[in-house]
Amino acid sequence: MNVRPAIVFAAGLGVRLWLIHAFPIVFGGDTILRLANRDRILLAYQLPLLQSLIWGLSQITTDLWATRLLMALIGAAAGVGFYLLAAHFVDRARASWAALLLTTNPFLIELSIVPYQEVLMLAALCFAFHFYLARRLPAASVALGLACLTRYEAWAACPVLALAHAGLTRRLPVSALLFGWAPLGWIVLHLGLSPGGTFVAEWPATFGRLVRYLYLAWITLKNTPAPVWVLAAFGLLERPHDRRLRTLAVFFVLFLLSIPFSAHGESPDPERRVTAREATLWIAAVAMAAGFARTRWLAWIAALGIAWGVFDAHRFLRRDTSEPHLRLSYRLARYIDRAVRERETAVILARPMPPELMRNYLDKVARRGGEPALRQARRVLESMDTSPPDYQRTLVHSRIGRHRLLSRPAPGAAWWFVWSDAPNPPPASGMKQVETLSEGALRVVVYHSEP
Repeated sequence: MNVRPAIVFAAGLGVRLWLIHAFPIVFGGDTILRLANRDRILLAYQLPLLQSLIWGLSQITTDLWATRLLMALIGAAAGVGFYLLAAHFVDRARASWAALLLTTNPFLIELSIVPYQEVLMLAALCFAFHFYLARRLPAASVALGLACLTRYEAWAACPVLALAHAGLTRRLPVSALLFGWAPLGWIVLHLGLSPGGTFVAEWPATFGRLVRYLYLAWITLKNTPAPVWVLAAFGLLERPHDRRLRTLAVFFVLFLLSIPFSAHGESPDPERRVTAREATLWIAAVAMAAGFARTRWLAWIAALGIAWGVFDAHRFLRRDTSEPHLRLSYRLARYIDRAVRERETAVILARPMPPELMRNYLDKVARRGGEPALRQARRVLESMDTSPPDYQRTLVHSRIGRHRLLSRPAPGAAWWFVWSDAPNPPPASGMKQVETLSEGALRVVVYHSEP
């Protein structure tokens, strides 16, 4: 009996549960937006699989720990999928070390303890390629479809597997449907790559978009522990000749070619940067190269890489959850859960989302699609929760639901929580200041109605 996948899964899950316990604050703008809109499945241009899981879980429980456990399970499963894929090319021992290096990568750990999509995509892709190489085609089709309903980058695998399968069967239409059903269905449903009023791809406006490759290379370099790079160098010196690796290589090349065409760059330089999370597949490629290493020091170097990754994950999370807005939102949520009694309502006055974000997005939609697209974009935004980020963070961390925790002034509210950077002052009559919560230069003044 091969227990190695179970060891990889247990190690990945154990590290994630420990870090979730150590760092209960949820970070990341996209993650908060997903949790604040957990009653919806379609969010603008985002593909629906992860949000569907969050929505389904919310029908059972809205406890934040349940969602984070779900993400930890997905992260641990990605390590198992990577092991199964690597085992097609190397022996089980090296595949195990490679999978452990992947599942303890600090960057991927961060992405898999809060609701980001990338590790779910990685897990589904690993299983899709594994099932294809194992000639379990129905399972490969399902796994690839799930990946394609998570991130658009996974779509690059569809022509690769479809053409590889068609080369064996000489039935291209059947192969295209087998491995392309998810993107084709999505395009037919929305009459395009994304719902009306949204966009995901565009022709590069400047050669500056090529700088995105340097940016992602830097993200990969600094987020991959040095021992993993050492093993990857040994692995590349092996120059493996397994022809099946061409399937993975072609997919990775197509993914790389798509990067300049992403319409959603990252501030402050959207032309030259995309989201750092695009480096997920780059990091996986480095871990795969490390799996090819042959050296008598393999176990020692890999063990050092695993320990290094866990240490960096702890250090990164301590940094990323120390921002004052995040910490004060979390403290406020804990205060609200203790102080606000049943049937009482509370108002949080916080700094709204920067208006230039919405304005820039709508301007881009108008340039691309004119007035009809602009109207659709406004409808998309109106259907989503675009309340102040600090309100959303507090709502997500609190056990009090949206029906009692409000983001706007409301008559009869027993509690008012006013952030120091909020534009609106609290009402003076009938309210008494009872406490002030602070974090750095930020403050939340607590008001309660007098009996």
